Amino acid sequence: MKTVLRLLIIALLIPFCATAQTDDEWPTLSYLRSDYKSVRFVAHVRIREAEIVNKIPGYDNWGISAEVLESFKGKFRKGDVIEYFHGAEAPSRREFFTGEKIVFLLAEYDKEKKRFRYSVLENSTLAPTADRVKKLRMIRRSYAKRR
Repeated sequence: MKTVLRLLIIALLIPFCATAQTDDEWPTLSYLRSDYKSVRFVAHVRIREAEIVNKIPGYDNWGISAEVLESFKGKFRKGDVIEYFHGAEAPSRREFFTGEKIVFLLAEYDKEKKRFRYSVLENSTLAPTADRVKKLRMIRRSYAKRR
């Protein structure tokens, strides 16, 4: 009897879990603001090319070329083509690295090549939704007012 009751409770909770995972209002404004503060650049991009440039056991490093559709933070502007690196657990699938994304990019200066090298903040890349773009525009405006 207890097993049947447990299964019934689990069956009733599954739809709520699925709804929470597809919530277009996630992440919260405070979560986005935290990631925004942590990086040098934030942009809505369309990925042009993606290829694995390095592998270590359990991990793939992808080289990404993307066109900026909208910049929320940093020097990149609409139409700029940027290159950055995105690490992923292996085996990773190319489909994840296609289409449009919102990316939060860290910058590290490469002294040998005398240029910046960009990489994504771990677990920050998002699919663009109207709510996320609206929140990022709000964050951008709040930082612009402080200057």
